[in-house]
Amino acid sequence: MQLMSDEFYMAMALELAREAAAEGETPVGAVVVRKDGLIAGKGRNRREKNRNALCHAEIEAVNEACKTLGGWRLSGCTMYVTLEPCPMCAGAIINSRIDRVVYAAHDSKAGSAGSVVNLFGLGYNHKPQLETGVMHAESEALLKEFFETLRRKRKMFRTKLVEVKTAEQVKSVAALADEIWHEWFPGIISAEQIDYMVEKFQSEKAVTEQFEKGGYRYYLILKGSTYIGYTAIRGDSDGRLFLSKIYIKKEYRGNGYAREVFEFMKEYCRENGFKAIWLTVNKHNDHASAVYEKCGFRIVGEDVTDIGNGYVMDDYFFQLDV
Repeated sequence: MQLMSDEFYMAMALELAREAAAEGETPVGAVVVRKDGLIAGKGRNRREKNRNALCHAEIEAVNEACKTLGGWRLSGCTMYVTLEPCPMCAGAIINSRIDRVVYAAHDSKAGSAGSVVNLFGLGYNHKPQLETGVMHAESEALLKEFFETLRRKRKMFRTKLVEVKTAEQVKSVAALADEIWHEWFPGIISAEQIDYMVEKFQSEKAVTEQFEKGGYRYYLILKGSTYIGYTAIRGDSDGRLFLSKIYIKKEYRGNGYAREVFEFMKEYCRENGFKAIWLTVNKHNDHASAVYEKCGFRIVGEDVTDIGNGYVMDDYFFQLDV
């Protein structure tokens, strides 16, 4: 086993950062190396995927290094990280007794190794040696490209999805459902069944129960200052995302807003590890079926479901692989 140069290990951390960027995570990678050259731990950002504020590259690398070396003390180790550690990660470095920290790019907003504050220089019982700027240009370029791409994507969208969390937002969903369902479904199902399904599945009580107990997440589709529709999703144990509902008001249809929602859902799948999006469509809802097929969905099954009160849902199952 041979100890290599700082550039060698930082290049390894940068490769981990690129992997993070490919999954929609802020591109940060970290590597913990023992003084004899053993690579004890690696990590990269997974905060979005795991929905966990603790899932920073440094924390992941420290955790793996502790397992590899069989203890919490990482004395004799160096951490290579592509971005200056935040306060949480600087604290983990101090508490794990890492001897040396080498980072590439400065972080003017959260950097805690000199940019905002230098935790390593305060009166803690351990003070790691600090070196900066190794492969700085490469890390800066990666971060710049990532955030520029993110900004371009956001500018492309004319709508915004607002997650439903308040009682007032639930009321907005229920009002939209009542309006859209009674405008859209006549001729497909009876007026009585529309009333029944809106009450059973889209009333304020039903929507609240779905996202509080059923694992559903509801989003209002916002254009400017106006809610033009809504959508709902649920992650399933088979690795697919169930697109439970997507409805847009009549005057806003045909403008590509549904496609924007699908793009949001595809990105959501990539970030959260879902392999496909699936949904149900009434067999007589020809227009909706045509829209889904145009967006790349394909029929993968069909079923008739009893929903009570003498009514059924006679549906096709559509799926889009991500």
